Amino acid sequence: MKINILSEETILKIAAGEVVERPASVVKELVDNAVDAGATTVSIEVFNGGLDSIIVSDDGEGMAAEDLALAVLRHSTSKIAGSSDLFNITTMGFRGEALASIGAVSAMTITSGRRQDVAGSVLTVTGGQQGEVEPAANPGGTKIEVRALFFNTPARKKFLRKPAAEFTAIAEIVHQQVLARPGIRFKLLHNGKSVLSSPGTGSLTDAITALAGTEIAENLLPCSGSSEGYTVSGYIVRPEFHRSNRAMQYFTVNGRPVSLRLAGSALERAYHTLLPVNRYPIAFLNLEVPSSQVDVNVHPAKREVKFSDASKIFTLVSWSCGEALKPVTAIPHRPPAEISYQRPESPETVSYPRSGYSPPLAYRIQPEGKQVVQEAFKTPLPAGGQVDYPGTVLGQVFSTFLVVATPSELRLVDQHAAQERVLYEKYLGLLKEGERPGQVIIPIETPLSGRSRQFVEAWLPRLTELGFKIQLTDTGMVLKEAPVLFKKVLSEADILEIIEYLQQHEGSEYSLGDYQQAALMLLACKGAVKANQRLSPGESLQLLMDLEACENSRTCPHGRPIWVAFNRENLEKLFARR
Repeated sequence: MKINILSEETILKIAAGEVVERPASVVKELVDNAVDAGATTVSIEVFNGGLDSIIVSDDGEGMAAEDLALAVLRHSTSKIAGSSDLFNITTMGFRGEALASIGAVSAMTITSGRRQDVAGSVLTVTGGQQGEVEPAANPGGTKIEVRALFFNTPARKKFLRKPAAEFTAIAEIVHQQVLARPGIRFKLLHNGKSVLSSPGTGSLTDAITALAGTEIAENLLPCSGSSEGYTVSGYIVRPEFHRSNRAMQYFTVNGRPVSLRLAGSALERAYHTLLPVNRYPIAFLNLEVPSSQVDVNVHPAKREVKFSDASKIFTLVSWSCGEALKPVTAIPHRPPAEISYQRPESPETVSYPRSGYSPPLAYRIQPEGKQVVQEAFKTPLPAGGQVDYPGTVLGQVFSTFLVVATPSELRLVDQHAAQERVLYEKYLGLLKEGERPGQVIIPIETPLSGRSRQFVEAWLPRLTELGFKIQLTDTGMVLKEAPVLFKKVLSEADILEIIEYLQQHEGSEYSLGDYQQAALMLLACKGAVKANQRLSPGESLQLLMDLEACENSRTCPHGRPIWVAFNRENLEKLFARR
């Protein structure tokens, strides 16, 4: 085996392959340099998705002629001076590879000048070949034009996507920068047309409005927290707004936009049971971490970072987001006295002596046809004291939804989702207190596949803590005890469903608490009242009162909404009164 010394040209192309993957990589590196130069305005102009040319201009510090000649050499940088500086990096760039790598696979022209200089300088690098530095008009900052990207590396060029897809990637890079640096005004143009212009006011909410729209901006929840020198700040969005992917989760670390799976997992933990399955929250968060506790030198394109203590980050983000969500996970309690009802004439009168409860409206139901609206509840409520519910139960529709009037709105409540939440929080409270749900002996023998049997055997102690008593056999298992769900006992199918659900998450970062919560979600679902089931007046009111007492009364454990509401303004719009 013969060892060869690679040529400088080959070395440059290899380095360029690590740093410059596509046009978006060029934009990222050039914008990072503009930020480090102290720019207050950065303009990014792209033609044909960046395949033809990319022009990045800034009003930053600029470079003198002698520095411009050095800037395009490999590993030349103004941001660090020695290896010790790698452990205290506060700038966006630091390796000194960006300009050299871009120049190696394109035709690059740099025009730069300092404000105090009369003239500026210009330098062209084509395919790694550096030209002479020449005088030029002073741009009052730096302007870099990159043309014919990958002209000398056709193998890389053929892997580029269509211009529209490449521009989408560029726009995402700019979006990240807008959110990370709201004090800088960014302009993005494509084929001469303006696509984005951020306000640059320094306000994160203004930046979010420019990118995500006013609806998202009006539903932001401030999120902040700190612990042992670590801080998190920014905004998350109310659970009613979610996405089918994680594209609207933006994280920065010390002002650096990064891909941060750790923070994403912590964020989603905070939204647990608040979102439907396979839906993801929206967030705009910045982490401030002591520079000695984070390594930004783990990825050639600086997209990822590594923390010395990742558990602190996970705990801080999860706790901070959970605290931010608390104000919106419960129904605001308003005294019923705030609302008055006009009761229509009725042949019957019902006395409601209990203070704090308003009489319901009466319905007239046609005798013919299928009755889909249950008559308003006029039966006396359970005896024994005050009724503490901020509203009036008007009836039940389709034997599935409760109709409720609160002091400020009309609500439709999904009875199944409501009781799921009530049961889930009840069982969760029992587990936190060290108790198990009631048990009953129900010997059920069922076969198990090899993998399922291995799972049950491995997780037997955890299943026991959930209230299951299982004896393994050669071909399966015998279930001797299982949690009782009010008046219903789990069936064999229910037990297998719970085991299969837990098995799906095997290998993930699930703690005992996670397995307990996953099982309890299914237990609550199996035990809850179903759709198409009539409820008595007392049962309906008790369910709503139990829901009112829940920590989260807006979504079921699976994240589906429990109720929808119409305030007076909504109703007036529906009836064209506004």
